[in-house]
Amino acid sequence: MPRSRSRASSSPNPPQRQSIAPDSERRPTMRDLAAKTGLSIGTISLALRHSPLIPPGTRKRVLDAAERIGYRSSALVSALMQQVRCRSRIKPTGEVVAYLHAGDHGGGEEAWKGTPSLFFQYTGAHGRAAELGFDLQTMWLGRAGVNSRQVARMMYARGVRGALLAPLAFNHKTLHLDWDRHSIVAIGYSFRQLALNRAAHHHLAIMLSCYLNLRKLGHRRIGMVMPCDADMRVRHAWVSGFLGSQRVYGGDTFAPLLQEDMHDRKGFLRWFRRARPDAIIGCWNTLYLDWLHEMGVDVPGEVSYASLDVGEERIGRLAGMLQDNRGVGRVAMDLLAGRLFRNETGIPSAPTVTQVEGTWVDGPTVRRRPAS
Repeated sequence: MPRSRSRASSSPNPPQRQSIAPDSERRPTMRDLAAKTGLSIGTISLALRHSPLIPPGTRKRVLDAAERIGYRSSALVSALMQQVRCRSRIKPTGEVVAYLHAGDHGGGEEAWKGTPSLFFQYTGAHGRAAELGFDLQTMWLGRAGVNSRQVARMMYARGVRGALLAPLAFNHKTLHLDWDRHSIVAIGYSFRQLALNRAAHHHLAIMLSCYLNLRKLGHRRIGMVMPCDADMRVRHAWVSGFLGSQRVYGGDTFAPLLQEDMHDRKGFLRWFRRARPDAIIGCWNTLYLDWLHEMGVDVPGEVSYASLDVGEERIGRLAGMLQDNRGVGRVAMDLLAGRLFRNETGIPSAPTVTQVEGTWVDGPTVRRRPAS
């Protein structure tokens, strides 16, 4: 029997499990890229990460070769190497990724910083980018995106592979970016031209939470008021959440007020007198709260008012939901970094939406109603 096993082990036909896959089935490696280009593996590694230490011409040469032989980086290896670099205190290469914005709000290229939600989303994304070894830089697409072609050429010339697309005006121009060459993650739902991976607020959950907190405070006749386009920008999640809340959490049922003209004060007054709410849910501005004060309504004595977007700057002055804009920015950057680590570009075959929930904050515009 021992001799029999010895003869089997020396057979010229080894068991199938010990065979090695032919080259045609083997996944290309950085060693293959090095052999193809005549460069060192260290240079190949830096070029694939778009390191500024590598000349643009060399980076392009490596990336073109990678595309020709079908090279794809391993997400597992990338994550492992990231841990090694952090533990070894090696400085990140600082690959540049873009924060694309298209608003000017009448104030030019830097005016977007005056919008708290945009500013805090960028702040969150910028901080997360630095933690992951990226350098997030702002690039202006022009008002409503009119300069997108020029920005696309600049991104290509600078070797920028990835970008975050900030929320846009609802009537933005068609964006002419190089969708196949770059990896782009959208923030919010306002960009509707293509289906991209997105990071967004969980608007439905935010509405449900706002309504439930008002119910817990004893309110029964809870109304909702907002401009039509505010609901359209979030794929009608505000209205869906409000109507769903009435069914799930109870209270008197009546239709929300969606205004075509957000400055229609008379329309709001007619709705208020007819609906007789004991609490009102509004969106990002305080216009309706101002109108209540002008009408002589005691807030919160007669009517409570809760905002779906209190904003950090209004904590302590307004009750409602605090949206986590920094968190949305961080999540967006994580989505983008994941694609870049996996060397993925182009339109995703199965786009995803990652949602971030909000938090209820108390304020002087809401009070507990006495039990009836």
